Amino acid sequence: MLRLLKPGRCPSALRLFSTCSARLSGHNKWSTIKHDKAKNDAEKNKLFNKFANQIALAVKLGGGSTDPALNIRLAAAIESANKNNVTKRVVENAIKKGSGAGGKDGSKSGSCVYEGMGPGGVAFVVEALTDNKNRTIGLVRSTFSKVNGSMTPTLYFFDRKGYIIVQPPQELDDFDQVFEKVLEHEGVEDLEQVDPENDALAAEDLAPGFASSVYELSTEPAATNQVASSLKQHGFHIKEVGIGYVPKSDMLVDVQNEDTMKSVEKFMGQLDEIDDVTDFYCNLRK
Repeated sequence: MLRLLKPGRCPSALRLFSTCSARLSGHNKWSTIKHDKAKNDAEKNKLFNKFANQIALAVKLGGGSTDPALNIRLAAAIESANKNNVTKRVVENAIKKGSGAGGKDGSKSGSCVYEGMGPGGVAFVVEALTDNKNRTIGLVRSTFSKVNGSMTPTLYFFDRKGYIIVQPPQELDDFDQVFEKVLEHEGVEDLEQVDPENDALAAEDLAPGFASSVYELSTEPAATNQVASSLKQHGFHIKEVGIGYVPKSDMLVDVQNEDTMKSVEKFMGQLDEIDDVTDFYCNLRK
């Protein structure tokens, strides 16, 4: 049953690809990639690598489909990459990687999920796409160890949910109208309007020809792609599609100590530095 959620029920989180808050998108999921220009080549390469991993993951989770017309998650990932000036070559190589045709020395990339406890008793789930699982788990384990954390089961702190970020057609100009329209789609569980202040919504982020508001839908994981395709057919602009981990409301952790919070933020930054990591989630209450 669809639950009506109030817009902006919690602030955005701290990270580019992370989801660390009570709401599904947490870190402003629809604007997963930061929009500021790369300050140098190193930052640019890092940003391109993150986009490439998102594209490769979309191909892999889309059953290997490399056709954006058939793989709506891939189409959304490519659109985001193009908006951030990711080169055509990077996009093409990422698609090959996701399909298994572009791995190093012919090796295929696989998706991995790691669990662990970070600073302040904050639970983390880390997702990665890698062609060398030993390398990646070593990097993730080392990152936990540096903050006296540990790799231990934490998935029970979270629920697995799909999400879709959309702009409605221009004729749907308020929450109630959008709410009524999404009710027609089986598999939708939640609807929330993106708060422009909390989620840093900028005019350049909006696709022309659609309503000037952005919404996030929570779905059953198995229904995510089907719902996204149906919404697109009904005139919605699909900004992002994915499946992630949402912290259970009774498992959220409050971090009041300033030094501990700095440690959590530093830990998030270290996870972000790992090229193979595509996303991470935590049960930190913001």
